[in-house]
Amino acid sequence: MNKISTNILAIIITGIGLILLLFWSLGWYTHHGEFVLVPNVKGKSLFEAKNTLSDYDLDYMVVDSTFDESKPPLSVLEQQPLKGAKVKENRKIYLTLNASTPPSVKIPNIIDNSRRQAEIILHNWGLKIGRYIYIPDMAKDAVLNIQMDGKIVKPETVVRKGTTIDLVLGDGFGSQVTDVPPLTDLTVLEAKAVLEAVHLNAGLLIADGMIEDTMSAYVYDQEPKFGQPGKLGEGNTVQLFIRQNKAMTEEVKTPGMNKLIPKNN
Repeated sequence: MNKISTNILAIIITGIGLILLLFWSLGWYTHHGEFVLVPNVKGKSLFEAKNTLSDYDLDYMVVDSTFDESKPPLSVLEQQPLKGAKVKENRKIYLTLNASTPPSVKIPNIIDNSRRQAEIILHNWGLKIGRYIYIPDMAKDAVLNIQMDGKIVKPETVVRKGTTIDLVLGDGFGSQVTDVPPLTDLTVLEAKAVLEAVHLNAGLLIADGMIEDTMSAYVYDQEPKFGQPGKLGEGNTVQLFIRQNKAMTEEVKTPGMNKLIPKNN
């Protein structure tokens, strides 16, 4: 082997050696093949999470915050990468924390919305529903006002997320009262129509004799009676005494009651 060949071989061997040394040094510098498993820090306080990550030679960065009233303030809600991920030492773990105080929101305008619609809207805004307060109004279950701590508040009022809101709703005249109407000498069908018009119901139908057609039978007495002191609320009932044929009657008054008896011919 001449001198030139020897030099070329030496250059090749040196080059291969330098390449191997380069790969070895890169592996040493980057800790090739070495990693740590990310620990679980969800639910821990920021202080606990910082110490745990430090024990694993990991760093952290808070990238976001939100509010969850069921979790402790400044506790970790989310982490990236997740528990068990393989990462290099000193890798940053990105944390989402639970805010120490709830954010502020504006009460949405739910006036004139139905109760169900109002419930959905308030839930989406992170507000709680407290009491349902019904007052006389023809718009049944419509939101008439918004209250907090017994005081009316206007839409767009700024409150803390999670605040409890009371809804003032219409009852469809449910708390109104009415006088008992006169029903004697009306057919059952007519009497029911009169009762329905004043938001009352027909109660028991007590028959005098054989009844062939209930709706065409006549009312000869009622309880409570027309003109009797007191009023009835919506949905209350009036008891009807009925007979099939309309009879000539006259009223005989006795203390504490009204009794109708056939008139003598």
